[in-house]
Amino acid sequence: MQSVGEQTYTQAVREGKYDLYVGNLFGKYDNVRTYWEDQLTRIALRPCLTHLVDRKREAGQKVRICDLGCGAGQGYQILTKIDRRDLDLGLQHQRVLNEDEISTYLGLDISQAMVEKGSVLFADKPQLQFAQADLREGLGKIKQEQPFDIYFSSYGSLSHLGRQDLVKLLTDVCEHGHDGSLIVLDLIGRYSIEWPDFWSAESESEKVRQYTMSYLYSETARQEIDIESFPLRFWAGSEVKQLADELAAATGTGLEVVNMMDRSILVGRHTDTHEYNPALKPIRRLINSLHEDYLRTDLGDLILDLDVPDHPQITPRLQQLMKSWNTLVEYCQHRLCHNFCLPELKGWNDFPKPLQFSLMTMDRVIADVGWMWYGDPRANIIEPQLGYALRTLEYDMQRGSGCGHGLVAILQLKK
Repeated sequence: MQSVGEQTYTQAVREGKYDLYVGNLFGKYDNVRTYWEDQLTRIALRPCLTHLVDRKREAGQKVRICDLGCGAGQGYQILTKIDRRDLDLGLQHQRVLNEDEISTYLGLDISQAMVEKGSVLFADKPQLQFAQADLREGLGKIKQEQPFDIYFSSYGSLSHLGRQDLVKLLTDVCEHGHDGSLIVLDLIGRYSIEWPDFWSAESESEKVRQYTMSYLYSETARQEIDIESFPLRFWAGSEVKQLADELAAATGTGLEVVNMMDRSILVGRHTDTHEYNPALKPIRRLINSLHEDYLRTDLGDLILDLDVPDHPQITPRLQQLMKSWNTLVEYCQHRLCHNFCLPELKGWNDFPKPLQFSLMTMDRVIADVGWMWYGDPRANIIEPQLGYALRTLEYDMQRGSGCGHGLVAILQLKK
C-alpha cells in the first residue's frame, strides 16, 4: 500500500532535496564561483557589452549570441545578470542586457548530455537554442546563419581546443561576424600557482597538458574513483595578443583586444586538490568559508607563504599580490581585537593603492558592525566583506598575463 505523499517524498529524495546541507564550500557552484568568478567576469564584460547593447537599441535591433562550448547554458545567466553600474543602497537592478532584448542565444557544445540539459533548464525561453557541434571543425553549418553580435565562451571552454583548432574556429568567427561583434575567449592560464611545472613550456606540445576536474568530487571520493583526464591548452596573455594579430593578418579584419583579465589568481580550483602542486594550502576552501553564513574562519590559515617559479614579469606581480593579501588578512586579525589608526600602519605610504583601499574598507566594516549582537556579525558580515576585499585586491592588481586559473580575453571585430 502506498503511504500518503509517498510519491512526493520518493521524488524529493531522488532529486537530492533531503541530502545533508553542506553549503557551497566545494563543488561546481561553490562560493568562489558565485561571488568571485561569475561577478568578476561580469565586471570585465560590462563596458564593452553596454556599448554594444546601446548601439543595438538605437538601431531598434535585438542581440544575437553564439555560446561556444556552452555546457548547460551558464553563459546565458552571466550575460543577462550584469548591472549597468555598481549599485548603491537605494538602487534596484538595471541590467545591461535584458532577456527580452535577446533575439537568439545559440549554445553549441560537443556533449549531447549538456545540450539536452540546457534544453531542459531553459525550456521556457524560446529564444534559447542548443545544438551539438564539434568546434574543432570551426563554425560548420552555423556559417550559413546571420552573423552574431557576441561569440561567447566561459570557464575555460576554448582551452579544450589545441591552438590549430582554435585558429580554425576563430578564423570562421572573424569571417562570419560583423563590424563591432564581440569575441569572448575564456581560457586556462599557464602561469597559475596551481601548476608551476607548466610555466616553462616552450613547444606547442608542452603547452597542452592532461587535466582533470577532480575538484568536483570530495577528497574521499577522489581517492576511491577513477577520474577522467583530458588534454587542455594552457595560455599566456602575450600568446592571446599574438593570436589576435595573426588572425587579423590572415582574415584581413581588424581585431582589437579590448580587455584581458586573470581570474582566480590565488583561489583556483586545484588549490584545494593539490593535484598539480602539493605545496599549496586549500585556499579556495578557506575563501568559500569566508562567504558561508554562521561559519567562522581561522584567518591565520589565509596567510600565504608560497615559492613560485622564477619569471621576469609574472613572479614580481605574484609576490606583490601575496604580500598585499597577507597584509590585509593580518590587519583584519589584529583589528578584530584592537582599535588601530591606519596611517600608523608600518609601510602605509608605500602600499599599493588597491591595498590601501581594501584596508580602509575593512577598517570601516569592522568599526561599523562591532556593536551588533544579533546573529553572528563576524561570520555573517565581516568575513564575507573580507572575501570581497581580497577579491577586489586580486582584480585590481591583475594584468591579464595568464597567471590566474582562468584567462578571459575580450576582442572586438573591426570591418
